[in-house]
Parts: sequence; structure tokens; C-alpha cells
Amino acid sequence: MVTYSVMQQTAKRALIGMGIVAAGLLLASVAKAVLRSVEFHTDFERGDLSNWQFPYPEDWVILAEGPNHYLHMKRNREPGVPRRPLQFARLKKAAVGSFAFETRIRREGTSMIVVFNYVDTLHFYYAHLSSDRGTAQPVHNGIFIVNGEPRKRLAGTEADPALPDREWHTVRVRRDVPSGSIEVFADGRKEPLFSVIDRTFTCGEIGIGSFDETGDFDDVRLSSSDAGCEPGSYLRPAKTN
Repeated sequence: MVTYSVMQQTAKRALIGMGIVAAGLLLASVAKAVLRSVEFHTDFERGDLSNWQFPYPEDWVILAEGPNHYLHMKRNREPGVPRRPLQFARLKKAAVGSFAFETRIRREGTSMIVVFNYVDTLHFYYAHLSSDRGTAQPVHNGIFIVNGEPRKRLAGTEADPALPDREWHTVRVRRDVPSGSIEVFADGRKEPLFSVIDRTFTCGEIGIGSFDETGDFDDVRLSSSDAGCEPGSYLRPAKTN
């Protein structure tokens, strides 16, 4: 099931007064409505991928195991230059600042990623979710930033592996723009696996994929009351020595 909510105050009151139930983006229902809040969920059971923007649509498919359906990334792609991930699906029309995002992930290789506050292909954060620690592989298992140059680690070097095996794992990313907080949780733990304070990007889209491997996603959830922002207006140049 996929649902969005438009929470711009005047539009919301008008919709309630008309007895309209939100089902999909309601921007067409109220002229010039401003998207203030997003509530999104999909479990891929309906086979609908219309809410997603894929870099290579032919690389993605919905598969089934018994009664359960999930999103499968069939093929990896080479990272970009400067070195950064490119193979991830982005949720359409959902630029958010602060948010809570959750999904179940299963890796086929050693790692998968969640992208967030995505401005464009050269400006975004991502959580790298790996089978190994950052102490074993400096570019694995942590929070990273792409800011017009090769990706850089922000947090997580000493953390336990986020995806220790090839079973399904639940990953949650929580972003709070006013404080600058980014926290990544795994499998219902109360303490974050990775965390950092960073205010480089304060608005952007959400994505799921991998740096250069393949895997599966299911039960995707996004909740934000900080939507409708303009990602490009928050760009900051990379720091130079």
C-alpha cells in the first residue's frame, strides 16, 4: 500500500471539509498546494513502481518468495567519477529535510546503501550498510557524504556490521535538520549504529540501492513533516585545504 499526505494547512482543511481521503499525491486536488508532510509506505505487493525514479529501469524488478513480494536490484553499475554510488532508486516528488525512513534490506554481495538529502548526482548523503567494519574497509559501513568530490566518511568506522549476513535486516535512518543530527539504526536497536552532526545538505530526496553490488528491499516507509523544500538552495561547496 502506498499513501502520501499533503499537509499544507489551508489545503488540508479544505480536503477534510470535502470528505476527501488522501490516496496518492493530492497536489492535483488543490491548486498550488504546498507539500508539507509526507507519509509513504510500500510493501511492493501490488507490483506498482510508479512512485520510483530508476537510473536504469531495466535493472529493477519485483520478485516474490511465497506470498511476499519485494524489490530486487538485478544488476550493479560502475560507480561514478568522482567516485560515488549511482545505482539507486529515488522516491519521486518527496524532497524532505528532517525525516524518518525505514526499510528491510537483504544483501546479495557484501553491502547496500540508503541515500538521503539527495540534491543531485554530486551532492547527497548515504548510509553504507555492510558485512564488514570500517576498520577492515575504510569505505564500508558508515555514513558518507558526496559533495562535488569523491565520497568521504562522516561516521561509523568502529561500528558493528549493519548487514552481518544475507538475511533480511531492518534499517532506519533518522535525520533532524535543526540539530544537524543523522542517526542510522539496525534491527530495532535503541542506540544508533552510526551517528553524526552535519548540516551540509538540509533538503533532498531518498534513495535505495547499492554502491556496486545487488540486493533486495521491502517494506519501505518514509515519514516527514519537513517536505516541500528546494534541495538546490541548500548547496554548500566542498571544503578545501
